Amino acid sequence: PELAVVIPTHQRRDLLLKVLASLAGQTVEPARFEVTVVCDGCTDGSGAAARDASRPGGPAPGLAITVLETENSGAATARNRGVAASRAPLLLFLDDDMIAAPDLLEVHLDIHRRRPGGIVLGAMPVHPDSPRSYLTRGLSRWTERRNARLSAPETEIPADEVLTGQMSVSRSTFEKLDGYDVRYTAGGTFGGEDVEFGWRARSLEIPLLYEPRAVSRQVYRKTFRSLCENIRHAGAADLLMAAEHPEVAHHLMLGQGSELPRGQRWALNGTRAAPALARLAAAPLLAVLELAESRGWTSVFWEHLHGVARGHLYGLGMLEGARAPAASRRTA
Repeated sequence: PELAVVIPTHQRRDLLLKVLASLAGQTVEPARFEVTVVCDGCTDGSGAAARDASRPGGPAPGLAITVLETENSGAATARNRGVAASRAPLLLFLDDDMIAAPDLLEVHLDIHRRRPGGIVLGAMPVHPDSPRSYLTRGLSRWTERRNARLSAPETEIPADEVLTGQMSVSRSTFEKLDGYDVRYTAGGTFGGEDVEFGWRARSLEIPLLYEPRAVSRQVYRKTFRSLCENIRHAGAADLLMAAEHPEVAHHLMLGQGSELPRGQRWALNGTRAAPALARLAAAPLLAVLELAESRGWTSVFWEHLHGVARGHLYGLGMLEGARAPAASRRTA
């Protein structure tokens, strides 16, 4: 195979099968690519379903699918293991909620053929099957802005845009970078491993490329409660990244200071200064935002309040990260 698609997954059996079905409908012949699914602590039957998917009558008949089932070690470890279990010289990382456009693999193969040696990022608009809420509306606005910004002529792609929702890289480049730093998602936590990978790539002058023709649509089903946990984890991950890469700190939310929206900045600074009081004050806000998400409310008002909540949760994550013991870098 020319290309290996690596998909880490955790407790998303139904979405995973949709992703595999989209890969079965590619314009690239199935013999030219392989798929490695890493079930990271799954207890919902994802592994068995993925194995059955390639059989006649399954959602992805004829695909070469390798399934690994591991304890919950986090997305970075899962991706590293998926790479180790695959063979192709080109790697494409997809999240388990990304529905691939029919020509996604063809586009990635084409750009690597024309501009070898780089890291290729693609467009990730919100899939219309995503539940209606201010979260999906806000994410949709962000993906549109991102696509417009990165598609502009002569744009230098920032390292913090390296997102593994959809990203391809040659195996030789991946190995040169020693894979993902597994500390950032250890034990199933969230955030930082892809951006940190991008900064290491930038330090080695590996080209970062954006290709708007490479499209995968995200079925965004994350609840407000699970998003809150992700934001806290991201605060801790950014603290680790700033300590290891001081030159990166001002690009992260913890270093943006006055560039943040006022409410978000106040929430972040207030939480860091008086965490107990901030938790008490934020509790009703978080409860109302959870209700708004569950009801499918989409007003810009809720998006602004969500920004304030993000500042608070990110600040909590920074405090939690500061208390965590240091760990040496490792890959698995």
